[in-house]
Amino acid sequence: MKTDKRSTKHAVSLRFRALIVVGACIAATVLPLASAAPAQAATTRCTWGGTPANPTGTIAFNPGLTQIPAPFALKFKAVGVVEGGGPCRGQTVIFDGQADAGSSCSGGVGFEGRIIGLPGVAWVWGRGVLNVVRELAYDANGNLVGSDQAIVQPPDDHFAACNTPQGFTGADAPFSGEWDLSSP
Repeated sequence: MKTDKRSTKHAVSLRFRALIVVGACIAATVLPLASAAPAQAATTRCTWGGTPANPTGTIAFNPGLTQIPAPFALKFKAVGVVEGGGPCRGQTVIFDGQADAGSSCSGGVGFEGRIIGLPGVAWVWGRGVLNVVRELAYDANGNLVGSDQAIVQPPDDHFAACNTPQGFTGADAPFSGEWDLSSP
């Protein structure tokens, strides 16, 4: 069977042209993305509840945390003054939420709740292990707008309280923290 050289050349030419068109489309899409500098949001750091050297924030668990994982969510509240730039101008900020079911003194605590008093932040979600907490901060639309890192200064008898029926309520355990907030 004899093949027509002209139709073979024509088919190769069409495939070559198609590859060029596809390559040009890919380049037109990818090059602007690769060459565009990513937008960098400005970050504001604020202290919350004093400093690690002088913690002034207060926390409260109700009922208290014990060594046994909580079978239900516990009420949790943290209150402290924020200082710094941006939205942090010496006002009181309140975390009003919960320590998730399964939280315990030594097994970790999951936190979530609303934030009152810090413009641009509506709620947080995060995790704490022993006395260190890391939470992500979200605005009212669910956009990630920053984070919070807190350190609780429990009293020396903290673990003794964890072994009582009342548990660790947070009384006499001040905290300090830092907010890292992105500016639009």
